[in-house]
Amino acid sequence: MTRDFTTETIRLLTLFENVTNAPVRDCFTDNGVVYYIIEENKARLAIGKSGASIKNAERVIGKKIKIYEYSPDLEKFVKNLIPQSREIRIIKNDEDIVEIKVSKNDKGFVIGRGGEKIKIYKQILKRIHNVVDLKVK
Repeated sequence: MTRDFTTETIRLLTLFENVTNAPVRDCFTDNGVVYYIIEENKARLAIGKSGASIKNAERVIGKKIKIYEYSPDLEKFVKNLIPQSREIRIIKNDEDIVEIKVSKNDKGFVIGRGGEKIKIYKQILKRIHNVVDLKVK
């Protein structure tokens, strides 16, 4: 899947990389929050000691930042994206669908108020691994 980057997205991506020294795979904004997909095993670098790097990046960029660690393995990527996942099932047809099972206590947290978090997770999975749907059970 090809991703289109606007001038603003490229600016945010470059700023984040320069401040944190962490390589970014993808970046997009939604409701004033910037979401970064960081290269595999680089999340600690992006966060920094006691969260210093990410706090500095938020200050420089002027927006709240959320980071997720990339993995070429879809199941591992889903686990990085949604750590509350107890069980991950990938349904491969013409297009991939991911089903996750979470505890009853975590379900509301994973879905988010008004479904806002699940919408972001679906968008990330579509952009990175071309997954068409994410179902929470």
